[in-house]
Order: sequence, then C-alpha cells, then structure tokens
Amino acid sequence: MLYLFLTFVVLLLMVTGTRGLTLLFGLGINIVSVIALLILIADGFNVLITTGIIAMVILVVAIYMNVDNANTANTAFKTSLIIMLVILLITIPLEFWASAQGMGIENQDELEGFSLAAGLSYPELAISIIVINSLGVISETSVAITSGLNEIVENKPTLTPQEIFDDGFSVGNKILNTQTNTLLFNFFATTFPLFFVIHSLGYKFSEILNDKLVVSEVLTTLICTIGVILTVPITSYLVYRKANKKI
Repeated sequence: MLYLFLTFVVLLLMVTGTRGLTLLFGLGINIVSVIALLILIADGFNVLITTGIIAMVILVVAIYMNVDNANTANTAFKTSLIIMLVILLITIPLEFWASAQGMGIENQDELEGFSLAAGLSYPELAISIIVINSLGVISETSVAITSGLNEIVENKPTLTPQEIFDDGFSVGNKILNTQTNTLLFNFFATTFPLFFVIHSLGYKFSEILNDKLVVSEVLTTLICTIGVILTVPITSYLVYRKANKKI
C-alpha cells in the first residue's frame, strides 16, 4: 500500500506540478475531517449537527483549494450548500420511512458475537453516510458547470441573462451523463459481493427489493443522483441572477 501511495504522489506531482502539493494538502484535510467525524459520532456528539459541520469543512476544502477563480468558487459553494440541504430534506423522512438503516440478515454470522447496542441512531448514521457520500460528486459537478458558464460569459459578454441560463442547462446536460454513469458504476462496484451472496442464496425478486442492504445502496445512489441533477438548474439560476444584477 505504501508503494502504491508513493506512486500516486509521484504521478500527481508529475502531472500537476507544484499545485499537486495543494491538492495533497486538501486531500489530507478531508481525510482527517472524515476520521474526526467518525470519532465525534462514536463519542456521542449529535450525528446530524456534526455531519453538517464536517460537510461544510469538506466543501470549503474541496472547492476553494482547487478553484482559482473566486466567482466560480463562491457559486459552486453556494450550489453545494443548497444541494446538501435538499438532500437532508429528502433523506431524513425517507430513511425513517424505509427502515433500511443498520445491519442486514447477511451480516448475522459476522455479528453473532457482538452487541448491537452501539448507542447510536442508525437512521441518523445512514443520513450522515448519504450526505458525505454525495459531497464529492456534487461539488465536482457544480464547479464544472460554473467554470463552463463563467468561461462562456467572459468570451461572450453580450449574452442576456436568459441566454446564460439556457447555456447553463446545455453545459450541465453534457456533464450529467458522465456523473450519473460514475454513480451507477460506483453502485455496482460496491454491491458486487452482495449480489453474489443473493444469487448463491437464491433470493426471489420480491426478497431482493425488500433486502435492507440492497435498499440502502439503492437509496444512496438515487439520492446522490437527484442531487447531481438539481445542481444544473441551481447553478444556472445563481449565475443567471448574478448576470441580472449587472444589468
């Protein structure tokens, strides 16, 4: 693992130059932030409040340390915050209603000798996982759309706000295909072992649809995809509103 990490560092520095040091520093901060989130939750801090604070730290690092243009960074950060709130509003009732949190029956053998009285709210923990899981793809999408729109505005200063809004959807549609495919492939990659178990045990289709682990992964993927899709109109609207104020 050490050799693989050193290879990653060397290749990053070769491709990005000295900027790679900034990227590595930001990556280190985000890793420490996620570890801090786990420790704080384990120590009894409120899951949702702690997740919200750590999520904002991760967004600040992921956006402001990787984007040179201040306007692009500000718009992308606002978009990411709005999407994070929307995801929370969707996820909180959905997780409590679906009851997909916690362990599934497939975990029985591994957990047989352990106590499940962890003193944590599993629904809140599931919400925290979805929020943290969505941050990377949402910030990446918002930065990509904002950067593209700002470039269009700079090259064509005579564009009307409505044309900027339409261009935002045009840029976003091209990015959405890549991001949704990324989420889809990530879903299959994380659930491959689970599907092998399901196949070997001969689950019926109705049992698969009601399996806790499957439903949990599907919910995570769908909610993250909804967040990515909403990034397009929200980013376009923020740039559109900024252009309107300049008139």
